[in-house]
Amino acid sequence: MRDRVRIANWCAVLLLLPGALYAQPAGFTIPGRVVDETGAAVAGARVELFLPERGSVVIAAASSDQAGNFSLSLDQPGAYQLRVQRQGFYVFEQKQRDFTPETASLTVTLNHVLEFSDRIDVQASSPAIDPLQPAEHKELYNTEIETIPYAASRDYRNALPLLDGVVADNSGRPHFNGGNTNQTSYTLDGFNLSNPVTGELDARLNIDTIQSMTLDSSRYSAENGRGSTGVLDLKTKNGDDRFRFGATNFFPGFSTQDGFHISKFNPQVEVSGPIVVGRAWFHEGLDNFYTNDVVSGLPAGQNRTSGLSSSSISRVQVNLTPANILSATLLVNRDNLSHQGLSFLNPIETTLSQNQVFFMSSLRDQAYFSGGELLELGFADTRGRLRSTPQGDALFEITPFGSQGNYFVNQHEHYYRQQGQANLFLPTLHLWGAHQLKFGVDAERESFHEDVARHPYEVLRNDDSVSRYVQFAGSPFVGGGNFEAAQFVQDHWAPRKDVVVETGLRIEWNEIVRDLELAPRFSAAWTPAALSGTKFSAGWGIYYDPISLQSIAAPQQESLATFYPPGLGPIGPVVTSFAIDERSLRTPYYRTASFSVERKLPWGLYGKASYMRRTGAHGFTYVPATPTAALAETGTVVYWLSNTLEDRYDAAELSVRRTFAGGFEWFAGYTRSSARSNAAVNYSLENPVFAMQAPGPYAWDAPNRFHMWGWAPLPNRALPAKLRFITHETSAVYLVEYHTGFPFSVMDQNGFLIGSPNDARLPAYLNVNLDFERKFRAAHYLWAWRFGFDNITNSLNPNYVDNVKGSPQFLAYGKGQARAFNVRLKFLGHANR
Repeated sequence: MRDRVRIANWCAVLLLLPGALYAQPAGFTIPGRVVDETGAAVAGARVELFLPERGSVVIAAASSDQAGNFSLSLDQPGAYQLRVQRQGFYVFEQKQRDFTPETASLTVTLNHVLEFSDRIDVQASSPAIDPLQPAEHKELYNTEIETIPYAASRDYRNALPLLDGVVADNSGRPHFNGGNTNQTSYTLDGFNLSNPVTGELDARLNIDTIQSMTLDSSRYSAENGRGSTGVLDLKTKNGDDRFRFGATNFFPGFSTQDGFHISKFNPQVEVSGPIVVGRAWFHEGLDNFYTNDVVSGLPAGQNRTSGLSSSSISRVQVNLTPANILSATLLVNRDNLSHQGLSFLNPIETTLSQNQVFFMSSLRDQAYFSGGELLELGFADTRGRLRSTPQGDALFEITPFGSQGNYFVNQHEHYYRQQGQANLFLPTLHLWGAHQLKFGVDAERESFHEDVARHPYEVLRNDDSVSRYVQFAGSPFVGGGNFEAAQFVQDHWAPRKDVVVETGLRIEWNEIVRDLELAPRFSAAWTPAALSGTKFSAGWGIYYDPISLQSIAAPQQESLATFYPPGLGPIGPVVTSFAIDERSLRTPYYRTASFSVERKLPWGLYGKASYMRRTGAHGFTYVPATPTAALAETGTVVYWLSNTLEDRYDAAELSVRRTFAGGFEWFAGYTRSSARSNAAVNYSLENPVFAMQAPGPYAWDAPNRFHMWGWAPLPNRALPAKLRFITHETSAVYLVEYHTGFPFSVMDQNGFLIGSPNDARLPAYLNVNLDFERKFRAAHYLWAWRFGFDNITNSLNPNYVDNVKGSPQFLAYGKGQARAFNVRLKFLGHANR
């Protein structure tokens, strides 16, 4: 412990030393600040000065910091052309502006990109190379999220695979950079959004209220923790001085499968505007999603699953003064799902009814000081309830032909989280270059309690004889809590105009492990003058995984499995239980190294190549106290939570993108990856796998993945004048995705593993979506009408398989998303010309 404290102190001294002294650079500097429509700081904006007579040659350039501040260094006064751009905002240009040593501070206001603008002469900023950004940074903006035709496109989580390094598994859950879903830090406007129990991304919100989704997948700074695979931040919209109203999908969708009925109804409404003009604004997003799906392979009247999910996100910003901004957010989710889990292997009697409520409220105060400092204080409260109920109490039976009876787990859960933050961002300091220092602290308290009642179930053979009978004993109550605290210091150092170095140290502590955890970070970016338009980035760091409450709360019950061999009497029971000794645990962590090259290519293309290696140690996994006991048909097996999990993720990514005509986009990316673990067997109390622990690929491993998306206007001038109305203001939008099929394990009818874990694979996945969208004016308003097909090739794309060897349906695949026709009507607002 003392050694770690001493190392932390020395690291902090080394990080702070470069900023301890001031030194003024040569020439003169022009200070400035970039803000949005409401006066909030815009970080990462690229500010460039040009001499009109020298064309596109950049004379001076800078990027705004997290307080929106920047400084331009000039050798001589004169009249310059000013350009400021940041992806997600419209370009700001000023043809001529005089700069002298006496010039006052420059303030630039950038306007967020809207899907519809009253002006036709504005252009969105292109995704250019940021020479001052060493992190592996990826972003999706509202126009991309709302335009690209991914399946179930009104759920933002389905848009995440549009980013390189993100794969959705068979259940639709996203996996970032080869990790489990709870290894990523999910935040909403900077506050923890994950489920406090599972650590997964369960919250739903109106997709139209999302301004951007930013992902830092490697080389991210020390201010970000609680996730080794990346940091995903959802930034929501705010109102401005104009009242706005938008609505989408306010007409239901119908289906003729198994009778004419409403299949989906997903009305979404967003309202925003001023509370006090120039000082206070609001934004409200409402989302309701009703679904009534028909499952193939089941008899009529027993083949439908339905649900209603509702969400409301409210945001208010008040500028107490121009330098003091107060913002508050409230997110509410309600979900009611019936017959969850319905499939051709699981009839309606085996399904669950689920009810869930989720609340998250947050408050943030940002104070900007005259010297350029920024102080942020924030607090968030999260709480929720989950109820998952079977259809009855009948004995649950697993047969070679599927399941029957009522599912055997009845769950009732409550969870809570409180989070506090404080961050201080200092103005630029000068010593052998420019330093931007940031300090911060973060603390969280999480807890939960649940009642999980488990009833007996049995496994049958082909002849309906009992193979295994399982019952449960012990207390159904489970609970737990954790307190986590972290502090960090981060230095962003630019020793030269073409070099940026970031060093940081994060110190974490939690009451489970009760030890200081040091997470040093280092990254650098270089934009050599000899290779104009090229950037090299590299970095290394240690990243600790969050400790989800689910992983450290062992079930209080134990299972008793009795086997019935053919022609013999019962054998057993095998008593299976799970145990945890918190004093023996250590916090899982990863060492991540990465490298990337970005380059501006001909024809307005931007290319990127990157490589990442993540190696994990001390991961949580359950292991049997006696390894051979996991294969026995009698006796006792106790699985202890241990730190023996080690895994590795290697990935090489290639991508190309282009923005053209001021707003249309095209992207293509390929990823070659490998996600493997030394402990691929996932033991479970409800349905334990009888197998020795062994290495293998993760269930979401996809070695090859290619995806391409974009949208472009249909050709108009190529048609005769009388036919141009056909393609007028009409765009084609598309998505193509291919990846290797996911792996799965093969089991026998008694639950024993056959072969190695995850040594079989589903067929390859191929999905092609094509839509056409046309904007039109009616009743003085602008509308957008869209129609098209999901999975236009009608590929199988199975999302589950019968993996029980000896079953009559062994290796029978359940078809995923079938070809579907979709229509969308969106109200965009006033159509002023």
